[in-house]
Amino acid sequence: MALGAASKTAQASLALMLTAFGAACSAHASPWARADGELLIISHAEYFYSDLTSQDPRGGRFESLDTDTYIEFGVTDDVTIGGKAIYGTSWLTNSAGTFTDTGFSEIEGYAQYQFARTIKHAASLRLSAGKPAAFQASARQAINNGADVELAALYGRNLTFAPLKTFTAVEVGYRKRFGAGADVIRSQVTLGAEPSQHWLLLLEGFSTVSLRNEKPGGADYDIVKIQPSLVYRINRRWAVQAGMNEEVTGRNLALGRTFFIGLWSAF
Repeated sequence: MALGAASKTAQASLALMLTAFGAACSAHASPWARADGELLIISHAEYFYSDLTSQDPRGGRFESLDTDTYIEFGVTDDVTIGGKAIYGTSWLTNSAGTFTDTGFSEIEGYAQYQFARTIKHAASLRLSAGKPAAFQASARQAINNGADVELAALYGRNLTFAPLKTFTAVEVGYRKRFGAGADVIRSQVTLGAEPSQHWLLLLEGFSTVSLRNEKPGGADYDIVKIQPSLVYRINRRWAVQAGMNEEVTGRNLALGRTFFIGLWSAF
């Protein structure tokens, strides 16, 4: 009985940390659903920089500073709903001058159903819908034009509980774009290790692959990103996080780098 209780405690710890991180950095829910009545609120800030030389012979750079708010709520032990809003400012600098724009870059909501969960793993389906704004599109190509709907499958597994807590999670989704942009297949892989009660080390990989069915003038791009991150849990309610995101390869867009910090609280 004592061993089972310890395993459940370890599982809950890993699930909570993964859920919080996934929401804070990629705004995608984890495979582990939030418990009935639990609320997660996240504040997040990031700075993005991209050298546009590869896409524009005139050179130039694109920068953005964004803040976002993410909310996730457990309707039942198996059903989670959530949403996010990202607000920011972008700067495009080239030979013609500097152009600045400010506004909401993305608004999205989702509902997720966890259809399987044991001490070792969890699996969920998520339906999300969003309306990316266009203020960044004029500066860094129209990668988010039109409304989106996505259906995704998520799977997470606790690998070890002692002496080091480790887990992995995989997410694959089909995103339908109702604007001019091409539909995409999006995937995410997460590896995590919790060396102590307060620290969590994460390495994530993201990929977006275009189905190349864009309309004239619509976005058509591929991209692969890696994201190392460190999370410090202050107590059961509060945690802070810092990391970076590197765009390692892509097609039809200039690659960039993001630095981010996050603060989240669970109730």
